[in-house]
Amino acid sequence: MLRNSFLFYFLFFSLSIAAQQNYNSKNLVVSAADVENKKYPKDSTANAFYIFEKGYSRVENGRNYNLLTDYEAKIKILNERGYKKATIEILLYKDKDRKERVKDLIAYTHTLENGKIVKTKLEEKNIYTEKYDKNFSIIKFTFPKLKAGSVLTYKYQLESPFMYKFNGWNFQDDIPKIHSEFKADLPGNYIYNVRLVGPLKINSRDEKLIKQCLKVPGGGHSDCSRNVYVMKDIPAFITEKYMTAKENYLSRIDYELKEYKGFDGSNKKYTETWKSVDNKLKKEPTIGIQLKKVGATKDLLPNDLQALPNDLKKAKAIYQFITKNYTWNKKNDIFRLGNIKEVIQNKVGNVSGINILLHNTLKQQRFEVFPVLLSTRDNGYATKLHPVIADFNYLIVQLRLEGKTYLLDATEKFLAFGEVPFRCLNQYGRLLDFSKGSKWVEIQPQRHSTCFFKEKLTLNDDLTIVGNSTRAYFGYHASRKRKNDLQKGIENALAKLKKRHQNINASNINIKNQNNTEKPYQENFDFVNGIEKIEDLIYISPFTEVFFSENPFKLNERTFPVDFGFKDSYSYQVSIDIPENYEFVDIPKNVAYAIPNKMGMVSINSQKNGKNLILNHRILFNSPYYPIEYYSILKEFFNLIVKIEKDTVITVKKIS
Repeated sequence: MLRNSFLFYFLFFSLSIAAQQNYNSKNLVVSAADVENKKYPKDSTANAFYIFEKGYSRVENGRNYNLLTDYEAKIKILNERGYKKATIEILLYKDKDRKERVKDLIAYTHTLENGKIVKTKLEEKNIYTEKYDKNFSIIKFTFPKLKAGSVLTYKYQLESPFMYKFNGWNFQDDIPKIHSEFKADLPGNYIYNVRLVGPLKINSRDEKLIKQCLKVPGGGHSDCSRNVYVMKDIPAFITEKYMTAKENYLSRIDYELKEYKGFDGSNKKYTETWKSVDNKLKKEPTIGIQLKKVGATKDLLPNDLQALPNDLKKAKAIYQFITKNYTWNKKNDIFRLGNIKEVIQNKVGNVSGINILLHNTLKQQRFEVFPVLLSTRDNGYATKLHPVIADFNYLIVQLRLEGKTYLLDATEKFLAFGEVPFRCLNQYGRLLDFSKGSKWVEIQPQRHSTCFFKEKLTLNDDLTIVGNSTRAYFGYHASRKRKNDLQKGIENALAKLKKRHQNINASNINIKNQNNTEKPYQENFDFVNGIEKIEDLIYISPFTEVFFSENPFKLNERTFPVDFGFKDSYSYQVSIDIPENYEFVDIPKNVAYAIPNKMGMVSINSQKNGKNLILNHRILFNSPYYPIEYYSILKEFFNLIVKIEKDTVITVKKIS
């Protein structure tokens, strides 16, 4: 009897667990399980999630042939931290004469009260319209009577006169989704470039032809291609360190109008070839026209600089002259602003103004240079499938000299020659050559950027550590140090350094090469540090400052690659001397760990020579970019780094 009771309990418990997970992800109807369940089984960290989401975009006869999109969603709020998902914002676009509109907006909050599902409707007076900027407004509302466990449902229709802006669909959001579905009826006379973006896979895709879906007066008609996309069990997109723009990786569908075929036989192409785009850029007032103004820089350089032979030394001198005498106004606006005559006169300009000035000055001195358009890291990748000029928001310069190429940007005063700002490290750009045609070029530093720490520690009889530290920074580490520490002057930089090391009583602090970007940025200081003694053992922590105090990678799953921007390396060499009447008891073991395919390594090794111990610690990243499949490897790799730097201890004891 007891056994049968246990079996009944086990079956009941199993069915209860199954019921908890049985959300209704098929439609907008709120089931008992939707409101009763208290967690999302596939992500224990979720505070809210979509149970169901659906969209349908098409053109209907008789509706001014506008683009209509029906949207509906059902969201589960698990706890108070998920309340922010109860505020909905709908972005609407407008131009001078036309604008998008929202119709038939209905929203309900569903809560469980005394075992029953209670619906509370959103009142129309609590729906607000706010101006966002000159081209956008926002419809905004918050669901009423919200509490943990609530289920939110809402739907509306978006009507848009902008057929060239056929609505895309974001499958991924910052919270998970059980089911997301999008249906699009594309009229045959509108030809779109359709892109599936992101690493997640579509669970199902259905395509069929709808005959004569669109009719116009006079007998014209068009067939439609109906595409239905479904994605399930979609993880949340959580931003993390070492990534470029979210738009590069968010799993979604994008549409871009390629060509329109009118019912009257007219034909208009929206997507062009690079050849036609090059011709337009050549005539573009802020790009091509400014690049022709080489003569404006004829008297810009001092005579002694102009007299130098056309070698690397002269190219560096011209670059330094521009960076020293002209200032970037922090604006890009490469297709709106930029006139090098105004830059020369005012000594201030936007990014294209400053860098076209650099380009033209080098060209006037008969160097071989080309402008390069790119999209910055926070702006997303420029598509390579076809020309989209709006994707680009930045301009730099390529110099070809003595068989080598150099990428230059004169907007930053702390960059070494041949470096571009970190914001530009977005893999590739488009080099403009108006005689031979434009082409894609890589924008990736070839050399490692390096942090090199060298310290000498001496244990005294009074059980203090006296030391000297020299720290050298190369590449992007150097430019960051210069930019962050020197903007308010050298005295401020020295004060920051002393404050950073006040726990080890740093003194005699000095900084070298603070303004010489051709050499490493270098810090040097003396210090006095304490030790820990337990019974007769002395514990010495050899690293006075760690490279990584914590693991930057914390997600259970990351759906986008790791992009450091540049190859990176860290080296720490420590020499420890102890008195004659002391001996080393325990020293670190020599260990090394490698990332597969020679993509990186971390190591620590020690060498004892009498009363001296040399400790070497090295971290190496041989690639600026690591695909998604490397995430778990990198996560464990950083765990090892943090453990080495935190737990490495040397023990010493007195022997007489």
